[in-house]
Amino acid sequence: MENKKSINVRYSNRPVKVAFIVPLVDDNTTQWILDGIFYEAYSRWGGTKSLIIPFSNHDFISDKYVDWLEQYDADFVYSYVDLTLEQINIINKKSLPIEMIKHEVHGEVERWKQFIPSWPHGFTPIRAMSAINSPYAKYQDWSNTDQPNLYITQYYENDEYRFLPDNFGISQGGNGPNLGRQNIFGTVCYCAQDLATYNNVGDERCHSLAVLLDKLAQKQVKTFSKLSSIHASTINHPNDYEWANSFNLFVGDTAADRLHFWNGRLLSESNERHDFSALCISRKHFDDDNFLKSLGAFLNAHNFRGHSNGPHSLRVRSLSLAKEHCEHLAHQLQDYTYSHVKVPDNFDSPALPSERALGGHYNVGSGRTRSIKVYERDHKFVVDEVDHFKYLTPELYDFKSGQCVSNLYIEKPKENYEVVGGFNDWKLPRRLEATLAFTKNQAKVSRYGSIIVIPDAPQQLFNVIAQHELTISLFIPDEEEVLRCLILEYTHRDRFEADMRSQLAIAKYYDLKLSDKGQKHRGVISLFDGDLSHAGILTNFYWRTIVRKSIENDKTSFSLNKLTSMINQNTPASLEHITEQMRFGNVGHTKLYLKNNLKDTIEYLVHQAVLIQEYRWRCSYCGNENGLTLDTIKRANNCTICSKLHKTPIDMEWGYKVAPFITSALVEQNGLTVLWAIDHLMDAFHRQQAFYLPEINLFKNRDGNDYNEIDLLAVIDGKFVAAEVKLSAASFVDKFKEVTAFIDKIQKLSPDIAFLICEQYCQEQADVDEYKGKLEEVTSKIRENVPNVEIKVIVASEVDGFNSVPIELGPYGERTSAFFDMLGE
Repeated sequence: MENKKSINVRYSNRPVKVAFIVPLVDDNTTQWILDGIFYEAYSRWGGTKSLIIPFSNHDFISDKYVDWLEQYDADFVYSYVDLTLEQINIINKKSLPIEMIKHEVHGEVERWKQFIPSWPHGFTPIRAMSAINSPYAKYQDWSNTDQPNLYITQYYENDEYRFLPDNFGISQGGNGPNLGRQNIFGTVCYCAQDLATYNNVGDERCHSLAVLLDKLAQKQVKTFSKLSSIHASTINHPNDYEWANSFNLFVGDTAADRLHFWNGRLLSESNERHDFSALCISRKHFDDDNFLKSLGAFLNAHNFRGHSNGPHSLRVRSLSLAKEHCEHLAHQLQDYTYSHVKVPDNFDSPALPSERALGGHYNVGSGRTRSIKVYERDHKFVVDEVDHFKYLTPELYDFKSGQCVSNLYIEKPKENYEVVGGFNDWKLPRRLEATLAFTKNQAKVSRYGSIIVIPDAPQQLFNVIAQHELTISLFIPDEEEVLRCLILEYTHRDRFEADMRSQLAIAKYYDLKLSDKGQKHRGVISLFDGDLSHAGILTNFYWRTIVRKSIENDKTSFSLNKLTSMINQNTPASLEHITEQMRFGNVGHTKLYLKNNLKDTIEYLVHQAVLIQEYRWRCSYCGNENGLTLDTIKRANNCTICSKLHKTPIDMEWGYKVAPFITSALVEQNGLTVLWAIDHLMDAFHRQQAFYLPEINLFKNRDGNDYNEIDLLAVIDGKFVAAEVKLSAASFVDKFKEVTAFIDKIQKLSPDIAFLICEQYCQEQADVDEYKGKLEEVTSKIRENVPNVEIKVIVASEVDGFNSVPIELGPYGERTSAFFDMLGE
């Protein structure tokens, strides 16, 4: 099956975004967890941008971390703690990761390596070593292009000697030793002086942290942390002024100190040209003068943060030491560095973005965008390699292995509107199952409604040169297919297999089908060339009155004089809102404007076959009332009963009748209220980003003998919406079965927003207050039964303009335009 038009698809590649949840308890387990996370993150492209979230059994996750997680929009949430169903649900709603992974340790816990993150089957992230040949891997102010290409490694266990693995990373990833490659890069290994010479630990050995800091100060060695962070600017965190304008030195060995050092660095990173923004050191290092001297040299070489033209700033922070102790250490360090060393008042505050930083403009990172045209409904394309791979020489092509993440923007086929200066991309609700309509790849919906995809990597055979092509399978669905994925049971089966969210699965519907009412609704919209906004004119106060009068008698016909008189009957007060908004001089101009607009609208509705223009005469012989339409009238006509000749008079009067299909669809089955509700909801959001199904039967089983009915299912501005529409609130609240059925539907559908929309409270004005109270009680009951769904009630009679003469009776035509031209003269 092919599309009539090409679909524009754009994508950009970036590193994977990971949020780790760790227990914040100062014991060996938490320390080892951080060892494992740091080890893996430094060896992964973009890994230094990972967010680490502390977890408390008593307080769960603080609201600020939840907000940060929502902004971060992680691809994977990796938890080292057991979470309750409620906690899993909160994290899922805030972040909607592709997978939510629980770390498992098999056997007895012995050392830190048991806590290195293990990625799910089918996903291998790109290594940080893939950026080794990038120009950004060099020190940016280095004058000699032939700078040394030595990387720091370590032979000691990470959990015993943490300074290097915490701050700089000491592994290039993979399972092999951290050795260099001839004529490309080498390694300098921090190890014991008495380590046997037969241990091949790199190109150079170093036995002193002070010496390594001196090498870093002189820019003679490099770090894996740098490789992990460059070309990863598409991953953004809130840039907080408090953290970004100083170098932050965390002092302490506790898990809290280490965790907040990591997150504090996220808040202060600015661009790829800055090499270091924070360090975490042990208190005992301050007892080593050689270390302090080298630390001062390192800070002098790498700290350029400060306020305006003042001195470079360094702030000492600690979550384990008292302020007096930190001030003593700051005074001690001041003797070794040009930076101004200070202990801020909030020295022991967690590394969290301020409300201003979190609530301000949050930059959405985007790499180089590629664009393709898709003509088939099913398409598979090869993803261009990530940008920094272009720097790799053939002998380093094995570093091209692994998978990136692709931000996918898929154009929604345009029907009756145009998007000026951009693309009308699908904006989807945040449900994993929504992606099933578009791709077979592992995917999620971003917080902006686009699709985040992990390209598939080819399966590799042993002893075969790696093939680096990554692919994305792509479907171009219609709107109904997307809604089916959100609603039906089969799309949820095994979706969360081996995922912490497997417990969140709920029973869904087996199938759906438009009811007869839904099909008639589509028929009405088709008369308006599929344009809901034009069909919506039938629901304004003027035409709603005409349509409802027509149902009383299928022969009801309105002359132009009759239609015009309905305008003349309005008082100046009832037209005041039009007079003011259109800035007319008086009510006479307002009525003249409405009469011209009425004629344009009648003409439009006749041409759309919504109104039937007809001439009627009563036969003088048999008394039969004959009717001829604009298409069938002749100069000489015969009575349909007795065939008596009737010649069309020159002063005949046309009548206008609402087409029988319209009255059947919109009045007999309450379709008029449903049409108003749909148009009202669509108009409240971005219409071009919205799509819907009207009047649906939702089947609970294969047999189709048990089903629910819902008046509207829609995606509006990226929200999954369900709506029940009633002519009056009384017809809903007075029927217990109606209320329980609505609750059942909402529980199964689990939309983001559920609307109960009524045209009025009740028939009798005297009973309005009573039914207002009843509606509030019923709404409270519904909210109690579906606490995770936002419930909204709309009573149309309370909506501005519902019972007023509309400002526009319909689309402007030549008559309305001529009226405005006349006013302007």
